[in-house]
Amino acid sequence: MRDDEVIRRLGGQERVSFTLSEDPSRVAAIAHEYGYVLTEYHMSAKPIRIRMNFVRDGREEARLRAAWADYHYRTNGAWWAACWPTPTGIPPRKAAAYRIAVHQQREAPLTQPLTAYGILLTLAVAGAVPLAGVSTPLAALLLVGVAGLGGWGVAWAHRRAKNALPRHLAKLEQFERQRVYASPGQPGGP
Repeated sequence: MRDDEVIRRLGGQERVSFTLSEDPSRVAAIAHEYGYVLTEYHMSAKPIRIRMNFVRDGREEARLRAAWADYHYRTNGAWWAACWPTPTGIPPRKAAAYRIAVHQQREAPLTQPLTAYGILLTLAVAGAVPLAGVSTPLAALLLVGVAGLGGWGVAWAHRRAKNALPRHLAKLEQFERQRVYASPGQPGGP
């Protein structure tokens, strides 16, 4: 989906939904600049489909951000012009990836680790069944070991995501601080 298609679909609506097969950070970046907040993010594996739902942010800051994004898009096609980074700054798509990560960490922190744990446990059971014909104690040990290791892995992943949340929020704050608006009456201003 091209930028102009995303912008056209946003169109000032209260709620917008996208189903994508790739590049969710680009859509999230455009939606953020046009004053929307990510409310749902769901990914399916076969085929890869990403469903993203956004709702319009009514805060003054979001309306100003949307007005500038629309102004730049209509003027020169660059919706990202007000938030383009300095050499040490954060690009809009990377900020959107952080925004998606923060959403996932707040809304569904255990979804990915539990899914991985379920797959690992399924594979262990599939391996333990034929192994039980050869050695029942070894099959039981395999299941207990995988269950314990998987439980530790889920706890570790949850702790890691929880520790990453402040860093991600700091990156989003840095991204918002790099935003530049021209003053009214100056070149580049409305």
